[in-house]
Amino acid sequence: MQAWPLHLLVLGPVLLGAVTFFLPRRAYQLGMGLGNIVLTAAALHLFAQVRWGDAVAQYLANWPPGVAIRLVADTISAPLVLLTAFFFTATYCFAARAGYVDKTFIFLFLLLEAAIFGVLLSGDVFNIYVILELGMIGVAILIMYRQDKQSVYDGIVYIMMNFTGMAFMTLGIAYLYRITGVLDLELIHERLAELEDPRAALVPYALIMTAVAMKAALWPLFSWLPRAHGAPSAPPIVSAVLSGVQVKLGVYLLIRLNQVFVPVVNAEAFFLVVGFITSTLGFLLGAVQQDIKLMLAYSTISQVGLIVVGLNLGTAEAYWGSMYHIINHALFKGLLFLTAGVITEAYDTRVYREIRGVLHRMPWVGFGALAGILGITGAPFFNGSISKYFIAQGAAGNPAELGLYFINFGTLLLFVKYCTILFGRPPEHVRTESDPFVVAISLLFGVAILTGGVLGGPAIALIFGPEYAVRGAVGPDKLLLFAGTLVAALAVYRWGVARWDDRLTGLRKFRLNFNQIAALITLFFAGLLAFTVWTS
Repeated sequence: MQAWPLHLLVLGPVLLGAVTFFLPRRAYQLGMGLGNIVLTAAALHLFAQVRWGDAVAQYLANWPPGVAIRLVADTISAPLVLLTAFFFTATYCFAARAGYVDKTFIFLFLLLEAAIFGVLLSGDVFNIYVILELGMIGVAILIMYRQDKQSVYDGIVYIMMNFTGMAFMTLGIAYLYRITGVLDLELIHERLAELEDPRAALVPYALIMTAVAMKAALWPLFSWLPRAHGAPSAPPIVSAVLSGVQVKLGVYLLIRLNQVFVPVVNAEAFFLVVGFITSTLGFLLGAVQQDIKLMLAYSTISQVGLIVVGLNLGTAEAYWGSMYHIINHALFKGLLFLTAGVITEAYDTRVYREIRGVLHRMPWVGFGALAGILGITGAPFFNGSISKYFIAQGAAGNPAELGLYFINFGTLLLFVKYCTILFGRPPEHVRTESDPFVVAISLLFGVAILTGGVLGGPAIALIFGPEYAVRGAVGPDKLLLFAGTLVAALAVYRWGVARWDDRLTGLRKFRLNFNQIAALITLFFAGLLAFTVWTS
């Protein structure tokens, strides 16, 4: 197929923002909105080319393979590019009237979008490293954008952690280049298959995947995520983008780079265990929080762990269920963070006990939050139920199946607690200004979450290709299982979490310092290397 100009997707957001930066603010905002719509249309066109055609590749500057930086869109990256474009456009519209959305903020927001496109489309491992670093700086500035003391501290810690993790990636890439002589992922895959001693690739694999695991917020390297996604002053659309899209870059690289190293390494068992621990700790730490944004941040850790479990179960059903869950999580977690931002601003607090009656006082926002809750908990007929069903089907007969039941219970427990903000009597001081952009985007995401459940089977076939029957996801046994798990979660919350909530202050305030984080990064590398050496 004729190469589609992929570099325009990567450079487009930055060039658009830079060229029109000196326009009046309203003209600039309108131009950025229209520009994002054009980018979404381009991403949709690219997706159609790949889905019903073949992978699209572009060698920059017409240099030969092995020398040129290669951009490539295939059946894994193209759907995620479309998801990213849609997500940025929707969140931008959501915040169209927000006071913090000035021209500098918009430009940084577009820079982050370009960085995500760059990672998803790059077929060159060093190019991925460079773009990850650029994106990290953009994320840190967006976290610190309101410039209060806590957000600046969180942003600096985020930068330091990422610099440390990416140092491992730099060493890994250098070592990999030494033994293969190339940086193109496709050529690396071919050269690794020709190595006389495959064990030579174990050290660079462990170095690179340590950085990737940190980007994906896997245990024990996830301590940066609550600081970034739940930062007190981080604007709602920043938290939504970080949790809905940006953290998935780590998962995407986990998939992509494991495919590259297939000839020499198989670490499925290692990442299966890490994914389960990540998911379990995510909902446990989320359930003890009182800050609703931190609840959502820790639930992102848990859901990423679930995705990693599905990717490493070794079955097609679980794999495609996890791929679909990447899409689903972006929708319902993005909506939850967007609505949480509106709620905390209206109630002037982030403490869940001080927020009551959202459905009564802010019905559209409340229904949006409820749709997100039903999606993430896997309620029947909502999108999360389909992706979780396929992951469970892929784990049938495997001990991991019991672990999935436990993860689903933990997710329900966390969101039973979160759900209390929707009901009860609201305080009198709550501001209830209605923003049509907020209502429209909340409705759009809510409809997408419901449609992704009702039409789950066709959606997977449309996005990824494989066709699976989803009738079992809404069978009587699944409905009874969800109802029983919900009742158990309600009971544990009522007679456990709610009663012990005030006694868990020490656990909520616990934070790892930088030295401890650096030690954990090193331990993860040592553990992964030891596993690959033992199993090789």
